[in-house]
Amino acid sequence: MENRNFFRALFWALLAFLLWSMIAQRIWPVRPTPTPAPNAASSPAPANVGSSGVATAPVTSDGVAAGPSSVGAAPQAGLRYAAAAGPEVEVVTLGDTDGGKKSPYRMKLWLSNEGASIETVRLADHAENAGAEDRYLLLAPVKEHGEDFRSFALERVLIDNERVDVRTAHWQAERVPMENGEAVAFTTRIESGGKPVIGLKRRFFLPRQPLSEGRYDFELATTVQNLSDAPHEVQLVTLGPFGITREGRYGHDQKVFAAVRDREANAVEMEVKTFADVAKKDEIELYPREEGDTSPLVWYGGGNVYFTATVMPVGPKGGSGSSVIRSVQGVDLDGDKKTENDISVRVATVPVRLAPGAEQELNASLYLGPKDREIFENAKNEDYVALDLMQQITQGYGSCTFNFLTNLMIGLLNWLERVFGNFGVAIIFLVIIVRALLHPITKKTQVNMVKVQQRMAKLHPKIEEIKKRCGKDSMRLNQETMKLYREEGVNPMSQGMSCLPMALQMPIWVALYSSLSNNVAMRGRGFVWWINDLTKPDELVTFGHTLTVPIVGWHLTAFHLLPLLVGIMMFAQQKLMPKPTHQTASDTPQALQAEQMQKFMPYMSLVMIIVFYNFPSGLNLYIMTSSLIGALEQLYIRRHISQQDLSPQPAGLNNPPKRRIKTPALLDWLQKQAEEAQKLPSRRDQDKRKK
Repeated sequence: MENRNFFRALFWALLAFLLWSMIAQRIWPVRPTPTPAPNAASSPAPANVGSSGVATAPVTSDGVAAGPSSVGAAPQAGLRYAAAAGPEVEVVTLGDTDGGKKSPYRMKLWLSNEGASIETVRLADHAENAGAEDRYLLLAPVKEHGEDFRSFALERVLIDNERVDVRTAHWQAERVPMENGEAVAFTTRIESGGKPVIGLKRRFFLPRQPLSEGRYDFELATTVQNLSDAPHEVQLVTLGPFGITREGRYGHDQKVFAAVRDREANAVEMEVKTFADVAKKDEIELYPREEGDTSPLVWYGGGNVYFTATVMPVGPKGGSGSSVIRSVQGVDLDGDKKTENDISVRVATVPVRLAPGAEQELNASLYLGPKDREIFENAKNEDYVALDLMQQITQGYGSCTFNFLTNLMIGLLNWLERVFGNFGVAIIFLVIIVRALLHPITKKTQVNMVKVQQRMAKLHPKIEEIKKRCGKDSMRLNQETMKLYREEGVNPMSQGMSCLPMALQMPIWVALYSSLSNNVAMRGRGFVWWINDLTKPDELVTFGHTLTVPIVGWHLTAFHLLPLLVGIMMFAQQKLMPKPTHQTASDTPQALQAEQMQKFMPYMSLVMIIVFYNFPSGLNLYIMTSSLIGALEQLYIRRHISQQDLSPQPAGLNNPPKRRIKTPALLDWLQKQAEEAQKLPSRRDQDKRKK
């Protein structure tokens, strides 16, 4: 009965997990990502925006005005940005993606003079999807509620606590000749009564970086100059990246983050929030700089599971630029919780007091590219290693496995892929390696399980006699039963060790799942035929329309075959589990347990099909291959058991008596506890008599 209840509880637990998955999909549905123009350079310009300045406004104690945006505020006399000569909107390109990995540039950028911002970024080395010719779109303009948002735009300038919004200002654009790359400079100024007050200049520089260098760098320098005859205190507020798309099918993999260095521990600590977290609160503090702060900011930005747009501030004299950053916030710019595409970071600098004619330059190095372990840990990239950019990958591993195991899986898979040229083949060989390492344990546990079952069967008549002798005295029954086990050297709990190989593989499965979700090298890499991307579910048959599954609530566009094969293979493996070769009592607990297992396995396999249906095909390929090899292994073990007589042999000349098995310490402890518990009633009676 206990075994039956166990399997029943396990079934209901799996069913509860399935129901929770359905509920989670409805609470956190997959939202469509923005669809940018195919080519940002040829995309239509937004509606004309006037070049007049916007009214100043009061600010908070941090110098950052509250509210999502001030576009549309009533203008008034005071500070205003100067109108730009020439076209209202101008787009300038840097870099190139032609040639893919052979390109001298790792990306192509479309820069807009509106807000001196980055409109679009495409990476030369990665495609949009498996087999696609379009280069991966890392950043793109976002339009929400009639407002356009572009990456790293200068949002506003605060001069002596008066705010001037410049996100929609049109700057003057000019190309700057550079020896080892391409650069563009945008300039504008802020006036008061027609007289210049503050001059602003932003220079974007993209260096030539062959793929062999393993770097995806981009530089941004912002210069502030006092053009007036009086000193002014100036503070800048900029926005972060936009247009980062969701890579995963479910869950929230779009995030904003900020990292600080703990000087005492000499370690980088990362604060991460998903877009959904930010949407709930409109604004989340990621880095508030306080007086006497001993944890300086080292980088911030946004990204998804495979790509990142990270800003590393650089100080005026090199080194960390945290001294010029006052706060980093995750913000929902339109304040609409139903839209997440406009979520980014807002960064405020420390106010700087400039004397007449003085200027201040704020530099930043940007990493716009993949979250690649081999890049972040490469000794040649000393700055990446020192800043611990690798933490952007490891923070996605989760807490159900070990970081070293996931790193080992990623490294081993990447090495096997270099050997065989195919990640699917690499996964299969990884299964072979793991099963080979676990084979001695698997074989030993299965053989021991049969031995224990045979011994338990022989003890069955004696156990029945104990039951008759003890009657309803359960405490005495347990005590006598454990005493019998000790005398016969049998440990009934050792049968639980048959699950050890499966338990040892579970962290590997989780680590493989983490590696599929955090190994950009596998993105877009297929196996055979219909498995064209191992990081996504396989698609054997593509439907002409979206099929909604009742109750479950799935929206399917294709039929996934691998999860079905996983369920079949797992069922076959359990069917081939070794059984005792000697006659045993059919009503022993072990026989009943085996019977219950056989009845439960069809339901278990069905649940596994449902659970794994939307899992990445790489993980399903691993589990299916592991189950197939496990089934073959079970056949071998069954043959090994059938060729041996595992029953105890009588002692004789040819069979000397074996050394008595040491009684398990656990049984000794249980026996002692049972004896102490049995003595309690008699002690209580003695105490009462004394009183």
